[in-house]
Amino acid sequence: MKGSAVGRSLDLARLAKQLVKRMNAGKKAQTSRFLLVSAFLVQSIMGITTIAVPIYADSLGASPFLLGIIGGAGGLMNSFVPLVSGALSDRFRRKGFMTFSMCLCSLSCLLYYFSEDPFKLVAIKMLESVSLASFWPIVEALISDASGENLDESLRKFNVSWGSAMVVGPFIGGGLISAFSPKAPFVFALAIAAFVGSASPALVKEPRKRPAAAGSEGRDSSRKNGAEAPIAISLASIFLFSSLGGIVFSLFPAYATNLGIPAYEVGLIMLAWGVARVATFYGSTEIEKRFSKKGMFVAGSSMLAAASFLIAKSLDFYSFVACFLVFGFGGGISYSASISSILGRWSFSRGYAAGLFESLIGVGYFLGPLMGGAISTYGTDSPYVFGSFLGLAVLAIQIAVYAKRPSSNRKR
Repeated sequence: MKGSAVGRSLDLARLAKQLVKRMNAGKKAQTSRFLLVSAFLVQSIMGITTIAVPIYADSLGASPFLLGIIGGAGGLMNSFVPLVSGALSDRFRRKGFMTFSMCLCSLSCLLYYFSEDPFKLVAIKMLESVSLASFWPIVEALISDASGENLDESLRKFNVSWGSAMVVGPFIGGGLISAFSPKAPFVFALAIAAFVGSASPALVKEPRKRPAAAGSEGRDSSRKNGAEAPIAISLASIFLFSSLGGIVFSLFPAYATNLGIPAYEVGLIMLAWGVARVATFYGSTEIEKRFSKKGMFVAGSSMLAAASFLIAKSLDFYSFVACFLVFGFGGGISYSASISSILGRWSFSRGYAAGLFESLIGVGYFLGPLMGGAISTYGTDSPYVFGSFLGLAVLAIQIAVYAKRPSSNRKR
């Protein structure tokens, strides 16, 4: 009798353990789904405000110089806020920061709606940029935490999610402006931010912090494993991706229209860029299987360098479409390889790693337009020639670092 009672107790304990395991797996799956939806929705906000803020500012009488200041203010915040947000999220609860970032985003949308002074939009843009720059490293770290052993697959889904939103967001913003008013996109964005912020406490299951999560041990572990070279390559690749993207976003629409290309065709060219990038995100797992991470970095930089040079030499719609397809494929490959490498190696401090990743993107989007604008004084196609040389420089660094790695490994 006693033995059978003990056996039943053990069976009940095993059953309870299995139930808890299934519940945790279900919560992880729920968290992953919500984070992917959130990534799509928040990137949609970014796409909506990217087109809505300049149009609204122009309707209030803002000069082109003021429009540049508004855009630059956002880029400045994106260059350091993600690093601060990511590092803090390693010490405290991530989903609390996620909710707070969406509260700030909601406030910025509300201020946009009621603002009638174009100069006030500079401060509001800074607030919006702080909110969104805080959001991305937190979500990337949460997705990485929930992925377990399937980090690359989780990041592939994440990239497809935000990449798709980047394609449709500006169309939503433009449609709302055309159908209603320049203020309508801010109401729509406010509703999205309020939903994500209010739902995240209930739908995000955050794992407990590990002892090494405070930051330095995670970073030290990568150095102990001799990972400086791949991380350096990752950072160089993402800087190339963002700086060339900043040049194209800021300068290409005017460059193309001055060549006589209609605005709607410029929109289609940019659409081709976004679609190519999303397609690359979707197939990133297969691309890595075929070419390895090393091959992805080299291919991405090569394609970005070639595409940038071809943009400088193109004159018509169809040639630009071809250039931007190559540009999108190269950017998608570089981004996928970089984020996977960085978040995969700093597993004990993923908030810090994601913040570093996003901050470097912000630096690229901030410096790229500045460098491109300065170089354009030598010719309207000069920024794209410069972008090609920048791509070749990053490619040379990658090849040099990879060439040295085998001999350094033999020494160890």
